[in-house]
Amino acid sequence: MNKIFIPITLILLLMFGCSTDSKDKLIVGIIKPSLNHLPFDFGLQLGILNEEDYIIKKFSSGWETNEALISGKIDVAIMPFTYVWADISNGKKVKIISFFERESDGIIARKDIKTILELEGKKIGVLRASTLDIFAEMLSDKYEIKFEPVYFRTPIDMAAALQAGEVDALSFYVPSIFRFNEDFKIIHWYSKDYPFHTCCDISATESALSTKLPKIKKFLSDLEKSTDELNNSPNVAYDAAATFFKLSKKASKNSLYNTKYIMGLDEQFQQFEIEAINKMIEKGYIKKEVKAKDVYFKVE
Repeated sequence: MNKIFIPITLILLLMFGCSTDSKDKLIVGIIKPSLNHLPFDFGLQLGILNEEDYIIKKFSSGWETNEALISGKIDVAIMPFTYVWADISNGKKVKIISFFERESDGIIARKDIKTILELEGKKIGVLRASTLDIFAEMLSDKYEIKFEPVYFRTPIDMAAALQAGEVDALSFYVPSIFRFNEDFKIIHWYSKDYPFHTCCDISATESALSTKLPKIKKFLSDLEKSTDELNNSPNVAYDAAATFFKLSKKASKNSLYNTKYIMGLDEQFQQFEIEAINKMIEKGYIKKEVKAKDVYFKVE
């Protein structure tokens, strides 16, 4: 009896410990290859955010992160806002609680393509229903360019397709956009058309907002302190990006030059997101109308 009893007891203790851990900590989902979570990493390193308060789950793409959020496997996520609007239109119980990463996305193409006007008739790789997809469509409208979108599930697949010549260009993001060799060139940044535009927001499940609101408040408060510290110390930020993402100093500087971190839920960029969502409706990604009041939740 003792031989059986001891292992079962240990298993129960481990199960109880894991359950307690998830209740006591905020579960944060991040997209590993994206620079969008740099202030979070930075804050943890400096101790502005207490590592003991969090369980961090890493994903390879935005759609994977979103699947974890809507299934309740994570409490909050840093990911493209387009997913959240689509989720809410489908009845999922999630909210956007703060804007976060701004700008950061652009177009990289074969080096023989010099300008965005030369994308006419070309194949452009995008992540379906992500900001990379929608920003490319908005660019198409603004400059009256007709290109052929090619849809992928992960950034790794996108990069491989460009290098193999399966697409002519990518709608891509930092820092990965700087990892290509001299055969490819960045020809446009979306920030040229939409300065300080939102890209990746902080989202949360309604369940977490109900049961872990004090933890979410502290998370946002500490994250804002970390963001301010990062924004006020550019050289430290360059070093942090280089360390966390294994970048050269040049790639780190270029990445942060094209990325901004500003929190809050300012009205101007709510309107920007609505413009982007109208494009999603046009493309059939969103079937049911979504109102801003159903999307944004101000944590107080």
